[in-house]
Amino acid sequence: MQFLSQLRLYWANKTINYSLLILVTLLGVVIPAWYYELNSLIIPLILGVIAAALAESDDKFTGRLKSVTLTLICFAVATFSIELLFNSPILFAIGLFTSTFGFIMLGAVGPRYASIAFGSLLIAIYTMLGAHESTNLWLQPVLLLTGAAWYFLISMIWSAFWPMQPVQQSLANVFLQLANYLDTKSQLFYPVTNLVPQPHRIEEARLNAATVTALNQCKATLLSRSKRGHVDGASDRFLNTYFLAQDIHERISSSHYRYQELAEHFGRYDILFRFKYLLETQAKACREIANSIRLGKEYQHTGDSILALDELMSSLSYLQNQENPQWRSLLNQLNYLFNNLSTVEKQLSNVNNPDANRLEEGVLDDTEAHTLKAMWHRIRSNFDKRSMLFRHAIRMSVALTLGYGIIQFFDIERGYWILLTTLFVCQPNYSATRQKLVSRIIGTLAGLLGGVFLLTLFPTEESQLFFIVVSGVFFFAFRQGNYSYATGFITLLVLFCFNQLGEGYAVVLPRLADTLIGCALAVLAVVLIFPDWQSRRLHKVMADAILANKNYLAQIIGQYRIGKKDNLSYRIARRDAHNQDANLTNAVSSMLAEPGKYRSATDESFRFLTLSHALLSYISALGAHRTRIDNEDTHQLVLDAHRAIHKHLEVLFNQLNDHCESCDTSEIDDPHLEARLSEWREEDENSVRMVLQQLYLIYRMLPELHSLANKFAARITNHS
Repeated sequence: MQFLSQLRLYWANKTINYSLLILVTLLGVVIPAWYYELNSLIIPLILGVIAAALAESDDKFTGRLKSVTLTLICFAVATFSIELLFNSPILFAIGLFTSTFGFIMLGAVGPRYASIAFGSLLIAIYTMLGAHESTNLWLQPVLLLTGAAWYFLISMIWSAFWPMQPVQQSLANVFLQLANYLDTKSQLFYPVTNLVPQPHRIEEARLNAATVTALNQCKATLLSRSKRGHVDGASDRFLNTYFLAQDIHERISSSHYRYQELAEHFGRYDILFRFKYLLETQAKACREIANSIRLGKEYQHTGDSILALDELMSSLSYLQNQENPQWRSLLNQLNYLFNNLSTVEKQLSNVNNPDANRLEEGVLDDTEAHTLKAMWHRIRSNFDKRSMLFRHAIRMSVALTLGYGIIQFFDIERGYWILLTTLFVCQPNYSATRQKLVSRIIGTLAGLLGGVFLLTLFPTEESQLFFIVVSGVFFFAFRQGNYSYATGFITLLVLFCFNQLGEGYAVVLPRLADTLIGCALAVLAVVLIFPDWQSRRLHKVMADAILANKNYLAQIIGQYRIGKKDNLSYRIARRDAHNQDANLTNAVSSMLAEPGKYRSATDESFRFLTLSHALLSYISALGAHRTRIDNEDTHQLVLDAHRAIHKHLEVLFNQLNDHCESCDTSEIDDPHLEARLSEWREEDENSVRMVLQQLYLIYRMLPELHSLANKFAARITNHS
């Protein structure tokens, strides 16, 4: 029984499951080729499998069938075009430039089309690798397409048997990221003297970005199984759990007070440790939920976090019984935190019954382009040098065409590895390209050294076919997690494949030289052709984050009049705010990886990131505690505060968007507003005091945001 349980756990693991799919597919190519002694067919068939696997995207069965058909058509166009133009260098170069540009611009339609475009470029280069040995127009393209079709056939059978597994895996990943986020939040409750929250906030922003990415991937998986955003059938239960995870994320991303002040006043009591322990037990619960979702088992909520909640309540009661007047407002903050985490606890215990909190408008925001007109509109809107996709398309087209020119000019035999390296290494920005470049070079060196050793140690055909299969499996196993390892294994696969043709050792040095040339072309393209230095566009990303927060806050304030409603417009505003926060985190991180002369205002950028994430956290707390306010005087104060904050955020957006260097805010400010927000009445309800407090915290941070925005505006003016 224990063995079966462990086996089931391995089967539910995304990497292991996918690796088994690749293993079955590769064995289906290698074993027949070995049995019928058709070793010359192994290379194009395996390359076809690899291209198809890299071009595949998750979808329901009918959607997958459409994607496979489109992918095979694009593959056929790419591979036959190479065969037709291979002996006409000028036409070939023109075709290479235009097809590269066209395929990359196809990615504007959506991620699925971006994957198909990448796979088409990849299979075109694979065709180039064997074109000089091709005996006729048909043989190599047919073999490559056969390999691709074989992979798609096995993959579709695989998905037909386990159609819900991608949904389970993506939803489980959401809860794993929520667990990591909760662990990081718990560190803020460590009661140290002179707590400096900025490093914690930056780490929190990084993990929030990872959580947002997981939520977006899960949404895409659910959306692919929907009909224009409406999810029915087997996915419906997972959709409700996804909405539950979104609500938990909003609650745990919220901040109710300045943590350093709580640490200062309660550093000698156990209350903060109780909060820390509760967050840690809820993180543990999230990991157990993830495991249950992956295995398709019913989650059993343990008593650890319930006990932690009870002990926390006892500690709070003890402090309240002290009746210390200096603690009155601080205990209110702790009560808000307690209520928030109590709700999270209730949500975690309801994971098995997500229908208990079913939304009135349980539909996903479908952003896919479903008609040819909509697809063309998306592509056309990206024909602008400000578009990152357009810049990347020009960059890649020039780099690949230049690489082809180098091959022709120096008559480099098997030089098409240059183009292959450039295709994999050249990314839309410098930091991603640099990361790929380092991994590619390290992986290639390791793969070549290991390959030479293994070729010597295992000279038999059967042992080398074994290493071909193993290398292919490990390439896909490490492709997402560790690109250096993936490159090492694909290099091994290439060596063993070519050794089947008697050229194993002969490709070692050319492969290394081609890798270095391809990497150099990728870096030069990113640095010289429409370079996207993050410091030059950071102000735009900051402006987008401010705008998204402004819209999110507006949605929340509206619900304090009508009551809580998790409708589609609210969820869109919330997701956009978190997406823009993640974009800002990634942009600042990418800037740090760029050359020193292109980095600027690093300290100010980190400070803005910290404040922007704090702003989102304060707004999230307002969202987490949404309730209807009936008192007209209180509601008027909330509206007055929101009106002032709304105008400040508009000015900040304009400052950062280079519309004004120093925008006037004197007419916005009410000299009595801050005092009105900070001095709430004792008879006010807890929810009213919490709302006024959060608006006060937001209002108080606006002057520093304006100061930082002025610095960025001045720097933009100097650059222009």
